[in-house]
Amino acid sequence: MKNVPLILTFVFNLIISVLYGQVQLLKNYHFEKGGYCLIGIHSSSDRNGLADSLGEFYTDNINVLNAIKKDWIFKKPSPNYACGFHYEILILKDGKELESFDVNLNCNEIATNKGAFFFETDKLRKFKNEFIRPISTSKNFKSLNEARKYYENIIKDNKLIYTTKPDWLKYEGEFSFTYICKKGNKDCMDNEEKVLKNLTLEIKKAYPNEEFELESKGGSSTELFVGVKCNKSLNDKFQLYKRKYLKDDNWEPFYLSIRTYWKR
Repeated sequence: MKNVPLILTFVFNLIISVLYGQVQLLKNYHFEKGGYCLIGIHSSSDRNGLADSLGEFYTDNINVLNAIKKDWIFKKPSPNYACGFHYEILILKDGKELESFDVNLNCNEIATNKGAFFFETDKLRKFKNEFIRPISTSKNFKSLNEARKYYENIIKDNKLIYTTKPDWLKYEGEFSFTYICKKGNKDCMDNEEKVLKNLTLEIKKAYPNEEFELESKGGSSTELFVGVKCNKSLNDKFQLYKRKYLKDDNWEPFYLSIRTYWKR
């Protein structure tokens, strides 16, 4: 019976191993086929020495990508610290985002769609000399036409690493309205996905020729604040619900700006 504690320890470690098996984040990417890039973009967080010296970075070197793929294997789960993040790390293929991870270097955490894991700082530091700093630019525009033409031109440039797809590519702006949940809903916020789906169908029926997207702006147990990305034509004719804060018109054109990352 003296061996019981050892047996229990073995069983416990076995259970942990099964529950938290190794996760190789980049396992399914075949970098040798080409066209791939990894880029690290600064996020707002507290100061960190490595982040300060490393700056934003990228690599499209197949050997480096495969070395990261081999090294970035995680087993120990993170307790999900509320720390913010130093980097958003994107995996790109021909300039299109495939997947992203958030990394905090002070809390040693990487947040992924497979869970949050303990991230040793050395897993980034060891590749410091292999990374290249991108040229990061931010550009503002005076008109929607100017902004859209600029985007159409840069996405054809083979020196472009990455740029976001701003909402103004499809819509002109946004407005909000307040939806009062029907009686019988125990908690409006708990049912927001269903509410937004039903509202989308209702708005499409009322304004069949308008393109739009809905998103939750928060709310309570009895009401939901709904954001509408659309063209101004829908804003001008929308009368289904009261506007947020009971304003007759709270139309906001999108801020015409874009951030881009370029190869040196």
